[in-house]
Amino acid sequence: MYTELQTQKIRIPAEMNTNLMILHSYILVKIHVKRGEHLKAARMLIRVSNNISKFPSHIVPILTSAVIECHRAGLRNSSFSFAAMLMRPEYRHKIDPKYRKKIEAMVRRPDTSEIEEETSPCPYCGFTLPQCELICPGCKNNLPYCIATGHHMLKEDWSVCPHCEFPALYSQLILLLETESVCPMCSETLSVNQVEKMDDCSSYLQPDQSEH
Repeated sequence: MYTELQTQKIRIPAEMNTNLMILHSYILVKIHVKRGEHLKAARMLIRVSNNISKFPSHIVPILTSAVIECHRAGLRNSSFSFAAMLMRPEYRHKIDPKYRKKIEAMVRRPDTSEIEEETSPCPYCGFTLPQCELICPGCKNNLPYCIATGHHMLKEDWSVCPHCEFPALYSQLILLLETESVCPMCSETLSVNQVEKMDDCSSYLQPDQSEH
């Protein structure tokens, strides 16, 4: 549906864009964990968990994954927050028994330390903001996101999948394709030599149009 609208140059509804972004963030978690990139996985799980109402039948497994990955990545405060959510009566009895005691212990003895998220410039106005933020506080634009990481895009590191034309940070997509053989968004076969770094990404940076 999204691709059809895109092909016909029909404006993508904002809610559809948001839902796709959240779903893709969830898909990226598995890829990041597989590659041992636990901080990236944790950041995506934070995004998904902050939109947990989109996954009503997977709330407990997602929050459990968020607790584990955030703790592993050094995001202890986030891990504690999601652990506390899991202690709610409606969720507590659904926690996988092999994780329950550990999660209960996290809530009893909270560690609120948290490594700061790296920042990078907004591709529209240059305002510096956290990598995973997709709305710029400076210019208020919704920012295109990288299909390989979930981070917002950077003007100087731009590429697109030749199949679905979703943007990706060139450096990160090349890294991803060292171990993966398909586009993380459209699942079409993709290799490093098919990806080109773009010198001019202005056609993807039009504030008055729906973004990827």
